[in-house]
Amino acid sequence: MADIDGLVSVLSEGDDVAKAAAARALFNLMLRGRLSGSTPTKAAIAEAGGIPLLVDLVRDGSADAKWHAARVLGAIALGNDTNRILVAEAGAIPPLVELLRDGSAVAKAEAAWALCNLACGNDANQVLIAAAGAIVPLFELLRDALPAVKMQAGSTLRSLARNNDANAVAIAVAVGFEALVQLARSGNVTHDNVTVVHDAGVPAKRKAALVVATLLRDSVPDSAPDEMKALIAPYL
Repeated sequence: MADIDGLVSVLSEGDDVAKAAAARALFNLMLRGRLSGSTPTKAAIAEAGGIPLLVDLVRDGSADAKWHAARVLGAIALGNDTNRILVAEAGAIPPLVELLRDGSAVAKAEAAWALCNLACGNDANQVLIAAAGAIVPLFELLRDALPAVKMQAGSTLRSLARNNDANAVAIAVAVGFEALVQLARSGNVTHDNVTVVHDAGVPAKRKAALVVATLLRDSVPDSAPDEMKALIAPYL
């Protein structure tokens, strides 16, 4: 596709304003087609070498260019297993997490969306995203952002926790003690009416219960009165 080749060329050679405009145009091309799944537009962007250039833009572009590039990477990864791998292999995860941590409000929302799409159905990306430090800034979005962004942060956390016991426990730890209790008891964690861990398995429940028991035992010495010990008994 000639227009895609031209837009990718701008991503490589244009100034910051032109690069942001090119990323916006690439997203609009996908939007006019179909964002989810495999599309000729997504394939053409990848074949033209657009993915590494978009990653560079998320890492080093202007504030405006960063969120446009993050949105394009999220769209490329949406519903497409092959593209999830390609985007991760191009090194997108660390700069997306950095954008999630330090970007503008709109950039944080787009980074969360992109990370959600990268994590969905991809075990390796779930591990990489958590290892890059995404869980704490996602929880901060969940706590402080506007309702629509909170919902997106919740979706991203659920994607990270799905079939991943370590991430489920790490998310509960980030949310707090009561979240660990929720996870141990039900396999679910909800914060401010947003579910962030859904239907975690027995290993995650057991790990959460061990963390709860350790915290409680460390905080209540053997010499404590029986009444105090009785208060923590329901959690053990």
